[in-house]
Amino acid sequence: MKSFCHPIVGVLVLALSIIFSSNNVVSAVDIKLHNQANVSVEKRIDDLIGRMTLKEKIDLLSGTGFETKALLRLGIPQLKMTDGPVGVRWGKASVFPCGTAMAATWDTSIVKQIGKSIGEEVKGKGRNVILGPCVNIARLPIGGRDFESFGEDPYLASRMAVSYIEGVQSVGVAATVKHYVANNQEHHRTFVDEKISPRALNEIYFPAFKAAVQEAHVMALMAAYNKVNGEYCTESQYLLDTTLIQNWGFDGLVMSDWGAVHSTLKAMKSGLDLEMPSGIYINDSTLLPLIKSGKVSEKEIDEKVRRILRIMFRLGIFDHESKIDSSLINTSDHRSAAYRAAVEGIVLLKNEDGVLPFSSESIKSLAVIGPNAAIARTSGGGSAMVSPVFSISPLEALQNRLGNKIKLTYAPGVYLEGDDPPVDSSFLYLPDRDVHGLLGEYFDNQELQGEPKIERIDKTINFNWSGNPPIETFKPGHFSVRWTFRLRVPETGDYIISLGSDDGSRLYIDGKLLINDWEDHAFESRSSKVRLKSGRFYLVKVEYYQNAGDAAVKLSLRRDDVDLIKDAVDAARKSDMAIVFAGTSAQYETEGKDRDNLVLPCNQDELIQRIAQANKRTVVVLVSGSPVTMSKWISKVKGVLEAWFGGEEAGNAIADVLLGRYNPSGKLPLTFPVRWEDCSAYGTYRRQDSVSYYGDGIFVGYRWFDEHQIKPLFPFGYGLSYTSFEYKNLQISSRGDGDKKRVSVSFTLTNTGGRAGAEVAQVYVSNLNKSLGEPPKVLQGFVRVELNPGESKLVQLELTKDAFAYYDEKSKSWVVNPGDYKIIIGSSSRNIRLSAILSLK
Repeated sequence: MKSFCHPIVGVLVLALSIIFSSNNVVSAVDIKLHNQANVSVEKRIDDLIGRMTLKEKIDLLSGTGFETKALLRLGIPQLKMTDGPVGVRWGKASVFPCGTAMAATWDTSIVKQIGKSIGEEVKGKGRNVILGPCVNIARLPIGGRDFESFGEDPYLASRMAVSYIEGVQSVGVAATVKHYVANNQEHHRTFVDEKISPRALNEIYFPAFKAAVQEAHVMALMAAYNKVNGEYCTESQYLLDTTLIQNWGFDGLVMSDWGAVHSTLKAMKSGLDLEMPSGIYINDSTLLPLIKSGKVSEKEIDEKVRRILRIMFRLGIFDHESKIDSSLINTSDHRSAAYRAAVEGIVLLKNEDGVLPFSSESIKSLAVIGPNAAIARTSGGGSAMVSPVFSISPLEALQNRLGNKIKLTYAPGVYLEGDDPPVDSSFLYLPDRDVHGLLGEYFDNQELQGEPKIERIDKTINFNWSGNPPIETFKPGHFSVRWTFRLRVPETGDYIISLGSDDGSRLYIDGKLLINDWEDHAFESRSSKVRLKSGRFYLVKVEYYQNAGDAAVKLSLRRDDVDLIKDAVDAARKSDMAIVFAGTSAQYETEGKDRDNLVLPCNQDELIQRIAQANKRTVVVLVSGSPVTMSKWISKVKGVLEAWFGGEEAGNAIADVLLGRYNPSGKLPLTFPVRWEDCSAYGTYRRQDSVSYYGDGIFVGYRWFDEHQIKPLFPFGYGLSYTSFEYKNLQISSRGDGDKKRVSVSFTLTNTGGRAGAEVAQVYVSNLNKSLGEPPKVLQGFVRVELNPGESKLVQLELTKDAFAYYDEKSKSWVVNPGDYKIIIGSSSRNIRLSAILSLK
């Protein structure tokens, strides 16, 4: 008998077969839930993962420069990142004060405003993610990236981190807390093994990351280069899976630092989601065999894809295209935030005889001296260096504010390495004819091999290509250049020829190798003294290669027979007052290397001593990212300011503090030691190749100085004002038990001076049960209070049980022991104003 099926029935059967076939139920009408903005994020992710092939999933786990891969078939866009943390490193942008300067404000509101401003500029550049903040603890004061972080104390760093992240993410941009964890030195940073106790990890190095995750709900985290206790941070299950994901509940994206992945299987099992900047270890060829053998499951791949997609959906980049909007860059609000942070972060370290502020009523002539006077040192070096839309030097700002009221005389005194101006193009001639210029040969390899891809005539050697290649078709971070030219100087004499580069460079004169710096490094400059005769041609060859990251090269030449210090001393002697702008620069404090010591470079100590001898009214303004030693001259000068790398508005901020337009209120976020040898890391740093033992444990920064009764040059939390403050009437009360334990602290703060000003009152807790190995005191609260002359305010803070807890290694938990605790109120860690005993039962 012949079967019969009506056409309509056939259609229904076909539809039902589609609906119920296979394990994955698919609607007959394919509703793409991942494109529906009103559907929950997790359902959108489920829908999208269900549509992805295994290859597409693997493709999403590695980047391409500063982006994730776009998967066009499914409409998955790129997640676009950009460096920070003091601004958007993508073309020109606003430059905000460095991390230590932000922390020196002790003002969470301005740090949150900076975060919001940076977030807006990230959007203005058409990007989605800022690679900041950096919250690593400044364990050693010579650390190359200390300037990026928020200082030596985990509580202060946590408060700054939370505020920064909340600001960034309030405008729909993802922050990336970095570098997880203990990336506290640049020396051997890509492989050094940090041996750290569980207690030190939990009490010193974890807190800022934990606060970023649990309080600020940061969307992304960057795993560091280094090892911790034998495991690379990108491969550590304890750090990433157990601690970060399981214990802290982080559900965002875990990415590697650029080039920090060392394996496939360990990285996949650790909790790492994304290899940056490309898939060297995480790709089809490495992962598919592991999946086939069962060592890695597709479910594990799905979870990593989920975490990457989650940040995309939370940012809304599936629902609206990221567009460039230049109106969001360097707005008046952003410049205002940059100025406010810069001026609030300036720390007055010394003000003998009230030398500051000065005015046209007190002096008629001023010598402005030093290598940091006429240059705007907006930031330290490396990936934190942002190209400013606007910047102003202290000299220019003083000239603008003073006009003709005070006679200004400027003298550099010394030059810092890398500051010499590029060689005058009129001195340079092509190798084969009397025409100004240099023959540049550009190679698409790092070895200057084969035929150059392009030859061109350059005017001089002064290039900063950032992360972009000099030729559009070149692979970023993988090229080399040879310049050949003839050099002729107008006057016979001794000259200093300098060649600065990131990475390797070398220089030959008449075939002789004069400068050889042919290795990978952050930007640094090498110099040589040469005798040059006028009218004679010297054949010069400069070679340069770049290996990932920044790309910069600069050739400088200056006369060496000019006594710069003598000129500066003459200027100081003829003036009523002298201000020496000393410090460091982006060449000395930079990613990729630590400083050799804390001494001011390039003979600045001698410069300051001689200026102070010539003018008894000498003030030193330090422009740096971290401490410098001052023993040779601190007693000889009347005043000292620490102004940090203050961002684009640093010059204006410094001028306003010097002139009394703003009353300084900054406090040190790290201890300034008398000498490097006094610091906790000195005895273990670089003592063993590729290993660093954290023998100081929880005694980092001021904890170490307090425990060992070492007198610092200036203590943590220190900072003077043009007015004075009085602390009175400390009251302490407690309520609740266990996790609900709360301790209320209140006191009265009065401005007893003649100027309006702000004071940062600090709350420390001392566990009097010394058998637990506690530091003498630990910061657990602070408040910044603005007061008019004669005004009083009641200051109130609340401490939770966390303020009294320590990490117990045996139980692997936080413990609060009953006993007596001292509540300490200070204007610094050493200037204690009030204290009282609290008994916890």
